[in-house]
This record gives sequence, C-alpha cells and structure tokens, in this order.
Amino acid sequence: MRFDYKTFHIDCTARHDEDGSFYAHARITRAAEAPTAHVESFESGELDAFSTESDAVHCARAWAIEWCDEVTA
Repeated sequence: MRFDYKTFHIDCTARHDEDGSFYAHARITRAAEAPTAHVESFESGELDAFSTESDAVHCARAWAIEWCDEVTA
C-alpha cells in the first residue's frame, strides 16, 4: 500500500514468513525542500506479526501515520 501523508510518501508492506505469519513493515520518505538536497528515508523494521496480510499492512499504515505525526509535531 503506497500513499502520501502530509509531506511524506509511505510504502507499507507485509512479508510472508515460512511460519505462515505476515510481518508488517513501513518505509517512509520525505522529499527534500530544495532540488539538490538529500531525500530523507526511514525504515520501520518488522513491526509485528499477523495472521493476515491485510492486518499487517493496516498495522504498518497506522504506525507510519503516528510516526509522521510525531516527527512534525
């Protein structure tokens, strides 16, 4: 699931493991203010395990939005 939130681009995924679990993950990037500036990127790591891919992606989405809100507060 890819979407934009505030000044961030968020990509939420779920990794399917051999044990049958889906692990939530989010990658957050923020475009640089100036065209020559560095693009910031943050990786969540594996957030938690879920029995469905949908639940894992929704967890990653909620986590990413909360992270963005804290960074911009």
